Order: sequence, then C-alpha cells, then structure tokens
Amino acid sequence: MSCIGQDEGGGGVTLEAVRERYPDAQTYIFGDSAQLSAALLALVRAGKKRATCLSMAEVAGGEVVPQIGRCDIATTFDGWPALVNRTMELRLVRFCDMTEEMALAEGEDEDLAGWKAGHERYYRRLGIFEPQMELIWERFEVVEDLGAVDRDDQDAAP
Repeated sequence: MSCIGQDEGGGGVTLEAVRERYPDAQTYIFGDSAQLSAALLALVRAGKKRATCLSMAEVAGGEVVPQIGRCDIATTFDGWPALVNRTMELRLVRFCDMTEEMALAEGEDEDLAGWKAGHERYYRRLGIFEPQMELIWERFEVVEDLGAVDRDDQDAAP
C-alpha cells in the first residue's frame, strides 16, 4: 500500500488516528531515552538525519524490521506520534564495515569515528555490542511531520 499524503492539521494527533491513515505502518522510537529520542527527532525535523540503523540483536528482541516503500510512525519516547517516514533503502552491514557515507546520513556525528564511538556506547548500554554485529541500515524520507514533541506534562499516554 502506498503512503497517504499529509492532510491539514497534524500536531496533537493520536496514534490511533495516524494508524487509520497509514494502516500498514509499524511504530518505533529513536534512541533508548527520552533525551536521545527528542534529539534524534529534532535532527530528522531539521533535515540532518535521513538514515538510521538497528542491530539484528534488536530484531531478535522484537524490534520491527523496516521494509522498502512502507511508511512507519516514529513516536516520541512517551508514545506520541511524531513523524511518518518512508523507507527508501536498506543495507545489511556489519558494525565494523559501516561507511562514512552511511554514518553521515544518520546526521548525528561529524565523521565515521564519531559515529562508531557513539553507536558503540549505545549498543553497550543495550548489552549487545560486538564489533562484527550485523546492522540493518535504513535510508528514509519524511512523509509527514505530526508535530508531536516531548509531552512529559501529559497525564495519559496516547
């Protein structure tokens, strides 16, 4: 199914409403903390981040595998829909074989060495780091910015 274009409005929409517009979409969160998630969403919104990756260990733990052409919903750390992204390209790459081009597309670092240092810390926090670990690298495009930002002051989850 193709992605539906942006309609009027956006901010403050519920996850249920977004899923009605994108019925094949899966949901995911950037990062492993509210602070990191907010920073990564900001990079996407600024046009600096157009790629991401996840490890095969995360997939084995239940993370959803992106599919080329499918739209997925990136949520804030507390579950509010923030962005709809369409997967444009997927590559299977070992951590040790990540390229500078791929790392820079993630928009988080100035060079490959910075990407490796930051992602090694991230994967060590998750307890899954291995230099030879396989990653699914994804290039995406933003289809819709839903306007959600961190909503720590909200009482109810979406």
